[in-house]
Amino acid sequence: MSAAPAKLAALRHLLAERFPAATRLPGRTLLTGIASLDETTGGLPLGAVTEIACIAPSCGSHLLLGELLSATRRTRTRVALVDASDSFDPGSFPPDLLAHLVWVRCPSVTDPSRKTTATTLALQVADLLARDANLGLVLLDLRRAPEADLRRITGPQWYRFQRAVEPADLAFVVLTPRPSVPSAQLRLTLELPHPVAALEAERPELSASLTPTLQRQRLATGLTG
Repeated sequence: MSAAPAKLAALRHLLAERFPAATRLPGRTLLTGIASLDETTGGLPLGAVTEIACIAPSCGSHLLLGELLSATRRTRTRVALVDASDSFDPGSFPPDLLAHLVWVRCPSVTDPSRKTTATTLALQVADLLARDANLGLVLLDLRRAPEADLRRITGPQWYRFQRAVEPADLAFVVLTPRPSVPSAQLRLTLELPHPVAALEAERPELSASLTPTLQRQRLATGLTG
């Protein structure tokens, strides 16, 4: 076993020892602060994977991220953001909204001979964080991941995330440019781009107009949507 996989395995073992599995209550959710979403789904399911497909440009994904940061800040819930394209702009948010955030930046890879892409690195980091019981929300941002990288992510890799988050009892959210995550218990889409006039609107007004579309929701009794 090479050094990198060995270290990864050692970290997983350490996390498992420090944070053993506990009994998880079904149906628990993390409120997002987005009224239309919380009323429709009850929030983001804990111990499960949620996919938010940001299909259109300027569709409000940055606003949604801000609402999640605000909601988790109010409840003092720790958040990790795995930024696969190093595109997160902390300067666009008040410093207080970032006090509970762990931001993991994945550098872009310019050397085509390197086997580990930024997307691969982001998946490895997210796999570790998904097992951390200190976190209440893990965001894996793949919105700007190359299409070739997205196609290389296999179904078993996505289901691995589902198995990882079940005992951790956190909300695991993947932001994608198109529906891509077969293991997602909840799938939402942002499909409508904001008009140019939205540039003149205040952020609270735009955030209040966010209306993610429910595409799929797996419940204890089956599948809806």
